[in-house]
Amino acid sequence: MTIDFATGALVPDPDVLDRRLADLDGYFVADIDDPGVGAYTVHEVRVPPTGNNLLSSTTVLAPGKVGDEYFFTKGHFHAIRDRAEIYLTLSGEGLLVMALEDGRTVTKEMRPGIANYVPGHWAHRSVNTGTTPLVFYAVYIGDAGYDYATIAERGFPVIVVEGEEGPEVRPNPRYVAS
Repeated sequence: MTIDFATGALVPDPDVLDRRLADLDGYFVADIDDPGVGAYTVHEVRVPPTGNNLLSSTTVLAPGKVGDEYFFTKGHFHAIRDRAEIYLTLSGEGLLVMALEDGRTVTKEMRPGIANYVPGHWAHRSVNTGTTPLVFYAVYIGDAGYDYATIAERGFPVIVVEGEEGPEVRPNPRYVAS
C-alpha cells in the first residue's frame, strides 16, 4: 500500500466513503447553505475487521466553514469503548477534539508529523482549521466498530469556530449532557 501524503490517496484501490455536508445536517450550530458540498472522504485499507487485525485509513477533510464553525468529521465513539486509535497527520492543519461521555473534553493540535493518541472511551472528531485539506492516517484495532449514534443524538460538548485571533474552542449550544 502506498499513501500520497498530500491527497490521502491509497494505492491499490481502497474502499472510499464520501461524506457531504448533507451527511452532517444537524451537527453544525448554523444551517448548511449547500448540502452538496464535499466535507471529507475516508480511504479504508481492506483488512478483515477482527480483534487480531489493525485497520487503517486516510481521511481527507476539506477546508471550509458552516457559519463560523470549521468543517469537521462526524465524530464517534468506538462500539467497543476500550479500543484506542492513533492519528498521524500527513498534511494540513487542524484540531483533534476528544470527549468522554461525561462531557469532559481535550483538544490536540494536528499538523504534519504529529501523531495523536486517542485512548479508549474517548469520542473523537477532527476539525480542519486551515485553508488546505487536512489529511491524516488512522490505525485502530479491527473490531473497534463505530458508535455514531451517541454523537448524532447528543452532539459534541465543544465546537471549533473562527475567532478574531484564530480558531477558538467554545461550548456547543446543541450539546445534550447525559
